[in-house]
Amino acid sequence: MQIVPTQTTDKVAWNSFIKENYPPVGAFMQTWEWGEFKKDWGKKIERFFVTDGDQLIAAFMLAEHSLPFGFSYGYLPRGPVLAKTLDQQKINAVFSFIRDWAAQKYRHLVFLRLEPPVQEEVIAELEKERFFRPDYYIQPKYNLTLDLTKPEEEILASFHSSTRSNLNRAERRGVTVTLKNHRQEINQSDFWQMAKDTISRNSGKNLYPPRTYFDSMFKILPALEDETSPDQLSIGTFYGYQHNKPAATHYVLFFGDTATYLYGASATECLKSKVTTYLHWQAAREAKARGFKYYDLGGIDEKLWPSITTFKRQFGGLEFAYVGLIDIPLQPRLYKLYNFLKKLRHLGKS
Repeated sequence: MQIVPTQTTDKVAWNSFIKENYPPVGAFMQTWEWGEFKKDWGKKIERFFVTDGDQLIAAFMLAEHSLPFGFSYGYLPRGPVLAKTLDQQKINAVFSFIRDWAAQKYRHLVFLRLEPPVQEEVIAELEKERFFRPDYYIQPKYNLTLDLTKPEEEILASFHSSTRSNLNRAERRGVTVTLKNHRQEINQSDFWQMAKDTISRNSGKNLYPPRTYFDSMFKILPALEDETSPDQLSIGTFYGYQHNKPAATHYVLFFGDTATYLYGASATECLKSKVTTYLHWQAAREAKARGFKYYDLGGIDEKLWPSITTFKRQFGGLEFAYVGLIDIPLQPRLYKLYNFLKKLRHLGKS
């Protein structure tokens, strides 16, 4: 078994492997374009193939996150991605090989943090190998996704009656949707104005990344309408209007079989028009028309986000669960200290 760093010329092979071997939800985080965006935003990103003889059996993107005193940990967002053909024994071997390789190559890393898209029974075996599972997670552990392979009428019929009613209400109240290029500055200005409105409604709690995050994402990711293919990560900007006045914006990522809702914002004065419900439906219809099989409405969690979870579940759909985080300590004593200090900070906030 070998772990091989990628080259720029590996972009097509990389995205092809991710597309073929990833579940419907979350694949965009391991795409080549997402890594380039993160690099532009200032993160240290490296990509690696895992091979067994002449077979490509896994791939992962590693991002370094700084810790105090010059230490760091390595994070594999929604990774590593494993070939679907691997059995439990081979999966165990891949994880153990990554651990031993990282311990030799990255002596400044305290631990590796993984988020593999695998089933729970796979992780039960890994825990015997001195791998640990934190009781929290970074990416949503549960996502809700619409199955776009069904006829449009059947998808609509699976919605809660109030959701179908809200779609009709939006049309009666003059709501329309336009797909726009995210690089138009005026569109970004509208988004940030509505984001301020959204934060105000959320009692001042800001769930958006900094503006530099969006600046890098918009610069690196191509627009959906720029003749992109499902093998390339792209972004669609869906603008909702009420009587030709900007009312809401949704940013949706497109890759592989799935369109993924990423961020949205809306104007308070237009909420009664049900523009946000209408935007989701029109984005899903656009994805279906382009041949995508799933529309991911994003994370759900009854405890953390009760109202947004209720809203999304009224679209029906499929719920996907992930195993969450797996930590591989590379320096066990420092890893224990990291967890101890993290608990202290948590107790201080409670």
